[in-house]
Amino acid sequence: MRFPMTLGTFTRVTTIGTLTLIGLMLPFQYLMVLRHVPVPGLRFAVLGVLVLVGLMMLFTVAIAPRAVRVGPNRLSVERLFWPDFVLPLREVTGVEVGPVLSLFGKVRRLAGNGGLMGFTGLFHVAEVGLVRCWATRLGLPTVLVRRAGQRPLLLGVDDPAGLLAALRRATHRA
Repeated sequence: MRFPMTLGTFTRVTTIGTLTLIGLMLPFQYLMVLRHVPVPGLRFAVLGVLVLVGLMMLFTVAIAPRAVRVGPNRLSVERLFWPDFVLPLREVTGVEVGPVLSLFGKVRRLAGNGGLMGFTGLFHVAEVGLVRCWATRLGLPTVLVRRAGQRPLLLGVDDPAGLLAALRRATHRA
């Protein structure tokens, strides 16, 4: 079964705004540097930094989550232009309702992305600890997937109750 992860309003506005600003500002900044920096080597250093920022934005888009798929023996997180994250179901030790993602709540981003194409990376959840998160919307419950000897996963899909039920059925069969 496939559970889509569509962008919520906050994520959509953040993504469009950020990509537009970065897309407009990078060329403008480079042109300003060409005009006002007399040292040619410094121009290339600034260009390098601007290219690095652009590449980081492209990477963020590439790894953006699109859906969670639950198969007979595995769970996978589909990403836009990057290989899927795959977890064999035999490694799942439990699934439960996770916290609702919000700007100020029980879930805090430690390292990763906080709104551009989703919420991905390393997050801290009160009463759970460190988790690896893939979500695209605020205001919906998440699904917490506990793994044997590894950091839990926090998954935010459009239909969290459906994902939770599918994972419970699949892990009882595995």
